[in-house]
Amino acid sequence: MRRSRGFRILMSRVALVAVAAIVVSSLVAGCELRDSLEFSPTTLPDGQVGTPYTATVTVLHAATPVGGVSPAEGSALPPGLDVNLGDEHDSTLHFVGTPTTAGTYTFTISVWCYGTNVAGQTATQPFTIVVK
Repeated sequence: MRRSRGFRILMSRVALVAVAAIVVSSLVAGCELRDSLEFSPTTLPDGQVGTPYTATVTVLHAATPVGGVSPAEGSALPPGLDVNLGDEHDSTLHFVGTPTTAGTYTFTISVWCYGTNVAGQTATQPFTIVVK
């Protein structure tokens, strides 16, 4: 049985669409929707000038380890305080130091998680510390 050229082109296009559908479905099946990162707690205790300060915040729903933490651009912690991660692959933020200046300080903390085969998770959270 002899087939026309148009029939062969049509069948080639159908085959191409089928292959593309298989590729796309396998890519989508390999990607998971990730929960948004959350911070707990979302409030920090007050501090006292000249008294050592420590507070911890946990980053929740991290699909991969938290890779970094810093004040967001244009944001700063109270003078004398710093924020850092605990041990490697830890999702705990540690606010530490000795406040040097009284005041109410509102700042935003930014975290990022290591990526896997897709972009890693990121999040920001505003905090306020009152230093008396």
